Amino acid sequence: MRAAFLFRVVSQIGLALFLFNSHAQQADNKPTRGDGLAAKLKAIEPKLKTTFAELTEKAEGGDPAVQQRVSQLLEYGQGVAVDLEGSFGGAKKSAQAGFGLGQFRLGLMYRYGTGTEPDEKKSNEWFAKAAKSLPAMVKDDKNPAAMRALGLLHYRGWGGLEMDKTAALKIFEHAAKAGDPFSISEMADQYWDGLGARRDRDRARKLYREVLPKLMTLGEDGNVAAMFLAGNIWASQRHGRRDYVEALRWQRPIAEQGFAEAQFILGARYSKGHGVELNDPLAMEWYRKAAAQGNSGAINNIGWMLGYGRAGDGAPNPEKAIEHYRRAAERGNPVSQNNVGLRLKLRLKNEGDTEEEKAAILKERFQWHRRAAENDNARGQFELAGMYDAGEGIESNLALAVKWYKRAAENDNSGAQLELSKIYNEGRGVPHDNRVSLQWLARLTEFNRDEDNQSFANDHQAAKEALERHSTIAGFLHEGWPARLGKPEGAGAPPEDAPPATLFQHAAHLTFGFGIEQNQKEALRWVQRAADRGLADAQYVLAIRHEQGRGMALNDKKSFELYQQAADQGHAAAANQLGVKLLLGESAARDAVMARKYFTRAAEGGHADGMFNLAVQLATGKGGPADEASAVKWYQRAAQLGQPQALNEMGVRLLTGQGVPKNTETAARSFRLAAWQGHADAQFNFAGLCRAGQGVDADEVEAFVWLCQAALSGHEVAAGQLSALSPQLTPAQRQGAIGKANTWLPQLHVQRGDNQ
Repeated sequence: MRAAFLFRVVSQIGLALFLFNSHAQQADNKPTRGDGLAAKLKAIEPKLKTTFAELTEKAEGGDPAVQQRVSQLLEYGQGVAVDLEGSFGGAKKSAQAGFGLGQFRLGLMYRYGTGTEPDEKKSNEWFAKAAKSLPAMVKDDKNPAAMRALGLLHYRGWGGLEMDKTAALKIFEHAAKAGDPFSISEMADQYWDGLGARRDRDRARKLYREVLPKLMTLGEDGNVAAMFLAGNIWASQRHGRRDYVEALRWQRPIAEQGFAEAQFILGARYSKGHGVELNDPLAMEWYRKAAAQGNSGAINNIGWMLGYGRAGDGAPNPEKAIEHYRRAAERGNPVSQNNVGLRLKLRLKNEGDTEEEKAAILKERFQWHRRAAENDNARGQFELAGMYDAGEGIESNLALAVKWYKRAAENDNSGAQLELSKIYNEGRGVPHDNRVSLQWLARLTEFNRDEDNQSFANDHQAAKEALERHSTIAGFLHEGWPARLGKPEGAGAPPEDAPPATLFQHAAHLTFGFGIEQNQKEALRWVQRAADRGLADAQYVLAIRHEQGRGMALNDKKSFELYQQAADQGHAAAANQLGVKLLLGESAARDAVMARKYFTRAAEGGHADGMFNLAVQLATGKGGPADEASAVKWYQRAAQLGQPQALNEMGVRLLTGQGVPKNTETAARSFRLAAWQGHADAQFNFAGLCRAGQGVDADEVEAFVWLCQAALSGHEVAAGQLSALSPQLTPAQRQGAIGKANTWLPQLHVQRGDNQ
C-alpha cells in the first residue's frame, strides 16, 4: 500500500553454563577508572586464602557441600591458584556422595572437559542423577542455587528432562524471589530473547538494572561469577547503558588471576577491535591462555583466527582452523560443532572429491550439525533442518525439518523464521496456515532485535519482500486478508450467485496458487465480479490496480471512484488513499476539508497512515480548526502501531516537550524504531542523540552507523556530518561501525567469520 508520505548467572554452580552462553563483548582500551576495585580485591586476598584453607579442612572430613564449594574455588582461583584437575576431583567426591549440586557440577565438567577429558555419556549420567537429587533440595524455596541448577537442566533438556524453557523460567523466578541475583539475570536473558516467554525487552531491561548493583556488590567481595556477569552486562547495553571501560574493570582482574572464561572474553574483544585498537597478537595471547585450560570458546576462536590469516602465521590456514574447531567441538562447544559442519559444507564444493568421499563428508556434516542442534545452537538447528528438508546426506523428512526449523526460529534464527513462513504459506509438510506464515514473518522483521545478529542482514531484505508479497497478495492490499484466506474447499470455481466475499476469496486463491493453479488474469476477473457486487475489499484492490496500471489500464478517474465506493463502506485503507488524493488534488480538485473527513474515517478504522495524516491536519489546521491535543493523540496512536513518520514526530515532541512531557530516553527509542524502518530524518535524529549522549550513551561509532544509513537514504545534512565525523574515529572504530552497519546495510558488506 502506498505510504503516507505527505508530511514531515549463575551462582558459581551454574557459571560454566552461563559463560558458555555469554557472547564476547567489546572492551574499551582506556585506563580503568582508578584502582578502587583492584585495591578491594587485594585487601580481601588474605581472607579468601583463610576461607579456602578452612573449607579444604572441612572437605577432607567428607562434607559433600563443602567439597563442591572447594571445587568452585579451585576453578575460579579464589584464595588459591587455579587448579582445574583439583576442581574436578572435588566435584567428583561431592557428586559420588549424592550431593545434587555436586552432581550437576560434575555433569558440567564432563560436558565441557573442565579438569578432565570431555565425556558426553558421563555428563548425561551425572545430569540424570542431579535431576533426581535437586528437587528435594529446592523444597520451600530455601536453596536458590539448587533451584537455578534445576532450571538450567530444564532449559537445556539435560538429565533425561524434556527441554522446557517455560518451566525453566518459572524456576528462575522462584530462585530470584529467594534472593538469587544470578537467577534474575537468567530471567532477564529469557525475556530479552523471548525464550520460554513472550519477548519483553522493557521487562528484561528492568531486571538487568535490578541485578547489576547486586552483582557488583558481590564482585567487590571477590565473587568471580558476579564479576564476570557484571562485566558482560556493562558491555551489552541491555540495561540501557553500554560502558566498555566498566566492563573491562570487572573482567580483567579475574582474567589475570587465571579465570579461563574471562581470558577468552578479553581475547575476543581484542580480536574484534570494537572499543579497543584491534590487536591480533594480544587477542591470541589471551586466547592461548584460556585454551591452555581447555576453554572451548578460545580454542574455537583460535581456529577462526587461523582460518582468516590473523593468527600471526601469515596466510589463512583452513586446515589448522578446522583442526581447532574439531578440538573445541569434541569438548562440547556447539558453536564449534556447527563450525565443523559449515567447513565440511564448504569442502563439498571441492570438485576433486569422489562421490564416495562426498557421501562421507555429508554424513559427517550431518552428525556435527545434529550435535550442535541437540546442544541448542540455533545455526546448527537451522542447518540440520535444511539437510532434512533437502534430503542432503540423509533421507528427506519434512516433519523433522519443520521440527528443527521451529527450534531454530524460537532461538531467533532469522533464516529459520523466513523458511517457516514459506513452509506454512505453501502447506509443505504442514497444513497450510497463512496466519502462522505471517506470524513468523512478523517476528523476523521486528525492529527491536539485537544489533549483533549476524544472520539478519541477508534475510531481512528477503523478509521484507516476502511480507510485501503476503500483505499484498499480489495486489490484494487490504491488511488482514492474508490471515483470512484459508484453503479452498474444492478445486472448482464458486457459483456466480455466491457471496461476494467468496468470489474475492477465490480470486485470492488464484493469485497465490492456494490449492489451485495460479492464474493472475483469471484472478482479476473474479475481483471485478466481487467489486461489481459491492465488496469493499475488491473495490479497493481494483482501485490500486487502476492507479498503478497493473493488470489493467491506468485510469486515475476510475481509481478515485473505486476508492470512494470502498471508503464510503467503511474501508479504512481506501479512506486514507482517498484523503491523500483529495489533499494533493489527484484525480479530483484539492479539498482539504473532505481529505480530513476521510482521514478521520481511516484513523477511526485503525489505519496507522490515516492516523498520522489526520494528526498532521489537526496540528497544522488544514481542512478545519487546529487541535493540538487531538493531534498528539493521533500521533501517539500511529506511533504505537509503528508508523515511522509518527514515530519520528513523537521523537521530536518528546525531545522538545511540545505537547507532551520531555523524555529523552523515550524520544531516542521512538527515533530508533523509525530509523530501523528506513526513515531518513529519524536516522539523522537518532545519530544526533548518539553524538550528544541524550537518551542513550554517547557513542560516536553508533552515530556514524546511523549517519551512514541516513546519507544512503538521501539525507544531505547527514552526508555532510558523516564527512566531518569520519576523521574523528580511529580506523578500528570506522571498521567496527561499518561491520555493525552491515547487519542492515548490504551496501557496506564486510566479510564475517565463523565465531559467535
